[in-house]
Amino acid sequence: MDLGVELVLLGAECPDERAFGGSLGAAQGAQRFWRAVTATLADAGPGRCRVTTVHPEADANAALAALQQAAAREGRLLLVYLAGQLAWDQRRRRPVLVVAGSLRDSAPQRGLACDWVTSAMAHGSAAESLLVVDLTADQEAWQEWPQWVRTATSTVPVWGRVARYEPPRRGRAPAYGRAGTLAEVFGTLLDAGVPGAPAVLDPGLLHPTLVALDPDAPQAAAGRGGPPPAAHWTAPPHASRLLLRNRALLRGLLRPGPRRGPTPPGY
Repeated sequence: MDLGVELVLLGAECPDERAFGGSLGAAQGAQRFWRAVTATLADAGPGRCRVTTVHPEADANAALAALQQAAAREGRLLLVYLAGQLAWDQRRRRPVLVVAGSLRDSAPQRGLACDWVTSAMAHGSAAESLLVVDLTADQEAWQEWPQWVRTATSTVPVWGRVARYEPPRRGRAPAYGRAGTLAEVFGTLLDAGVPGAPAVLDPGLLHPTLVALDPDAPQAAAGRGGPPPAAHWTAPPHASRLLLRNRALLRGLLRPGPRRGPTPPGY
């Protein structure tokens, strides 16, 4: 069996519509996730992580075609990073990733349906797949997400967060909700490593720390006396094949700052 990892970066932004400002940060999140994963993969070996990128302002058809091509290749793991803002398709009862050029009334028709993503992954050739979500959502999509993802995880393992986004008022920044938040915390955690943890980390070991560090998570909101909790987290599958080196143990010390690197093609 091919032991390579197929990494697909789908970070979609819609910069021209104020209602979809929560998508901004998706491209940066894709870069951060790429650097963190490719720098710490434990057992893929040099050059064994194939990366597929999609431009942040690509349309839904281009994103889906790139995902399907990557999913058709054999490997031990198909890892898909999905970032941006969700809208809710009321007619088809499903979340849709908003793409560039969308307006409030056209987003469900123009966007990348999340069940297209899970279907492409489920029909792929990899031994295992994992969908990492780093999303924001409007009010309706955020409320409907927990029920939808419970059904989706029966087809494809899903791990990550969806935060509620509300457009800023009177020139103020939004109180919460930004795509790419998971990737930033994930990257910072892997740069430093996890003291006391095993030499090899999987999502199950990282999950509790990531939730604790999420600025939109329940415990963070309660601690700062701010707005109510605004992030839904989905726990990772047990014994995932996403295996990452723990730098704290392997190097015997913590790195002082985040690792910088080049930008993946297409970003």
